[in-house]
Amino acid sequence: MSNALGRLLDKNQLLKWLIIFLGFTLIALMNWARFVTSELAESEPAKIQFYFIMETTGAYAVMLLLPALLWFFKKYPLQRHNFHIRIPLYMLASTLYGASHTMLMFLSRKLIFWLADLGKYDYGRLDYRFLMEYTHQFFSFWAILGVVLFVEYVRENQRQKLKTSQLEEQLTKVRLQALQMQLNPHFLFNTLNMISSTMYDDAKAADKMIASLSDLLRKTLNSTNWQEHSLKNELELLNLYIEIMKVRFRDKLFVKTNIENETLNALVPGFILQPLVENSIRYSMETLKNTEIEIATHKENGMMKLIIKDNGLGIPEDSGQMMNHGVGLSNTVERLEKLYGSHHTYQLQNLSSGGFQVVMEIPFRLFTEI
Repeated sequence: MSNALGRLLDKNQLLKWLIIFLGFTLIALMNWARFVTSELAESEPAKIQFYFIMETTGAYAVMLLLPALLWFFKKYPLQRHNFHIRIPLYMLASTLYGASHTMLMFLSRKLIFWLADLGKYDYGRLDYRFLMEYTHQFFSFWAILGVVLFVEYVRENQRQKLKTSQLEEQLTKVRLQALQMQLNPHFLFNTLNMISSTMYDDAKAADKMIASLSDLLRKTLNSTNWQEHSLKNELELLNLYIEIMKVRFRDKLFVKTNIENETLNALVPGFILQPLVENSIRYSMETLKNTEIEIATHKENGMMKLIIKDNGLGIPEDSGQMMNHGVGLSNTVERLEKLYGSHHTYQLQNLSSGGFQVVMEIPFRLFTEI
């Protein structure tokens, strides 16, 4: 009982019942206006007060019975598989509803007439009144059921859409995690192979590379969210990787950054820059004595632009072929697609002045601590 009262006193429930009350009041006033204007049209004295009492008591009596009807419809739902069993029960319920509605109208009108000193209310013979009123009450019973079924259908449809949306979000997260798991071993194996090739030629250099790799892995494991984090955090990870590469290639590798301050706290996908920088180092070192890489970020029209530029020879016209050969690049494309859908751009460009650049644009959103 206390739970039911608590639900009724709930703000949303009160708003719902206020709307229902206004709806029944509107129906009562429309019927009242119809009867009054009908008498006026026939040049008869309009019984304004009488019809007002008749129509408002009729409408509000239905509203008073509405909680019982809603309980019944919920307790004994009429569905396709139980239709033949429930129809007799529903016919009985409509009869009880009709009798209750008639008695509520009769008693409330007698009380109002007495309180307003309007004389004795004459409703005629109740046995005939029950039959007469039931012809209307039968249809109102099924009309209310129709509205309840329609509202439930709309709610169920919304629940299914929400559930589908949540499942799609969970699936996207799982796919992103799978992509991250694919990327990390790829990076780790490449770095370990590089350290292994350096170890016999320069033990001190290999030792420095292992120390930087250890710091990078520790920072990676301590991260709580690898889908997106701040650009500042991403650059810290990238710098640890670049330190490894600088030990390996010494004065052959130059890395320049041009980072706008307001982008440092912007959200970017975790470990998004490393595979792109690795790709630039790999292809530039094959053909050049020195590799120069520039990493730039800036905000533009509500978007975050990230640019990785190198002085390499560029790529063939069929950039799709290059994508298929590298886990890092193909992984980057797929992660951007999963995170941002159509709200991002990703371009591979050969520069007219020589060199190659990757340009990414993603929505500009600031990182917030949880």
